Order: sequence, then C-alpha cells, then structure tokens
Amino acid sequence: MCNTTELMMVLTPADFNVIEDAMRAVAPKPGRIMIDDGHREAVGRAVIRLYTAGVTDPARLADAATVMAATRLLDRRRWPTQDA
Repeated sequence: MCNTTELMMVLTPADFNVIEDAMRAVAPKPGRIMIDDGHREAVGRAVIRLYTAGVTDPARLADAATVMAATRLLDRRRWPTQDA
C-alpha cells in the first residue's frame, strides 16, 4: 500500500543531488565486486525514506541507510515472509 504523503512530495534537483551524494558514498570501492542481493535497492529506499523525514546530510544519510538496509535484509533472511 502506498503512503499518500510520499506520492505528493516533489523533489528538486538540489534534493536529488543530496540523495545522489549519499548513494555514491555507499557505492562499493573500485575493484570490489557488487553482489546483487537487493542491498543497493534497500539502501536507496532507506535513503529516500530518511531524506523525506528530514535527514539531509549525505554522510549521515549513507550511514543510517546502510544500517537500515542491512537490518531489513537480515530480518528478511531470518524470517522470510511471502512478500520477500
């Protein structure tokens, strides 16, 4: 189910720059292999959720989103649900 508050939010180019900076901070270092286990998508969702909640510092966004995503993915692996 969609949250109508999220649907009505308009992001500016400046907003996207902050979100992009946070996602770049989470990106793997050159030469590292990226395993597509859903982590990057989960981090992206967490970055957007945190940003729309008022966290606007890219470094803090990256750190918090990484923890949120890792916790969520760990929970899904431990206790799988039908939607996971």
